Amino acid sequence: MDITNTDSKVRDLEHVIDEKEREIQMLRDSIHEYNNLNPVDEERIKEIECQVKEIDGLVRGLTAEMLDLKACIQKLSKSHDEGAKRPPERFQEKNQERAARDGEVASRKYPAVETSSVAAARKPAEPVKSYSGLEDELPEEVMIIQPDGTMKKEVKKGDDMIIADHRGGGVSPAGRRGGDPRDRKPLIYADDDDTVEIKRRRK
Repeated sequence: MDITNTDSKVRDLEHVIDEKEREIQMLRDSIHEYNNLNPVDEERIKEIECQVKEIDGLVRGLTAEMLDLKACIQKLSKSHDEGAKRPPERFQEKNQERAARDGEVASRKYPAVETSSVAAARKPAEPVKSYSGLEDELPEEVMIIQPDGTMKKEVKKGDDMIIADHRGGGVSPAGRRGGDPRDRKPLIYADDDDTVEIKRRRK
């Protein structure tokens, strides 16, 4: 370090000290003048001293309370750290009791409750009738010769064979009710195979 720089710094510090001493002296003088102009009573001084003592007591009480609070916080922090490392025994007991209750509830059997949608889903669908089944249910039709000689399909009723008289239109009601059976005209039978067979009634 350079000696010249050191001396200059020392001089600067001495100058600062001198200025501070002058400021202190000025403050002392101003305080003295103020006290001379405004003398303070002893009662006022005692009152201020009492207030200072009260404030001092409050500060000490607050300090003691803060120390107690700090100790409580340290204890809580320590217990929290220990609990983070291992769960307390009471927590373990509560967990065991909860697990036992859960096991009892799981072991119980409750009746299954089905909603309308579930019941509808479980209900088997009705079998769809095939086209052949519908055909079986339809009435049977056969070819029948009409009075005018044409063939026409009509619903089969009664016996297995439908009988139609191709000349029934020309027979009078009297002839149908009476007369010789030999004079009756042959009858035509129409079966399901669309074939026409002419048979005569037995005498």
